[in-house]
Amino acid sequence: MDSSARTDSEFDPPARSRPPRIKKKRRIQPPTMYAIVFIALVTLAILAQFAVHMARTDPRDTRAIAERELQVNTLLPGEKVFREVSVFKRPAISYFRATRGLLVLTNKRLLYLGLEPRDLLAAPDLPPTFEERDFSLDTTVHVSSGRTFFGLAKAVVIKTPTEELRLGVPSGAWPRADILIIAMDARHDKAVANAAQQRQFLAKAEAERKAAEVERRKAKYYTVRRGDALGSIATIWNTTPDKLRNWNHLPDNRIRVGEVLLVKPAI
Repeated sequence: MDSSARTDSEFDPPARSRPPRIKKKRRIQPPTMYAIVFIALVTLAILAQFAVHMARTDPRDTRAIAERELQVNTLLPGEKVFREVSVFKRPAISYFRATRGLLVLTNKRLLYLGLEPRDLLAAPDLPPTFEERDFSLDTTVHVSSGRTFFGLAKAVVIKTPTEELRLGVPSGAWPRADILIIAMDARHDKAVANAAQQRQFLAKAEAERKAAEVERRKAKYYTVRRGDALGSIATIWNTTPDKLRNWNHLPDNRIRVGEVLLVKPAI
């Protein structure tokens, strides 16, 4: 093979190989690290709370205690219980320590009576403490079904113009809760109808009052009958003969049968 046929590339010096790049590890920024540590601490706190709660379950019969408190200290004289449902309330700050108690419909109000959980560090023989809330049976209170915090259980939702109370219901007690909601719906509809009827009554009374006021301000006239005298007419209309003469431009006390007299000027 002729050496003249060689290409120029055969005489080029060999290319130098580049050393491989070493990837630098990214350091976690301090704000991200603080957020991770905070989330980890919150998670550990929740798990610890759950573990303590599971290790020390409240042995009290909450329903019996709540019913005794209801009958002894809560119900008013003449107040009768129509519906009663076992409920619980789990605050977000202490989800695993529920306040358990009763939701009661009486002839006077809707009442929530909750037995608050005992302090984990308190003595076991301390008397129970209760949370009591009552709602009037009127158009401002509406009761419906819903879900508890995180949606883990069914709940009775009580709404007023200023607040909302969400009470969880055990699965076995939900039929009673459903009946209570239906009863409250019926009472709410009745209250709405009564309120509308009351508004109509008040509007009619106000219209009658305004009409009477207009009539009272009108001038009053009297037609003279046989046997009438100016003095007797003045006595009937609670005025004086002098005023009647002045209002009707009479020269004296003489009046004629059939004559129309102004007995009360317009106001």
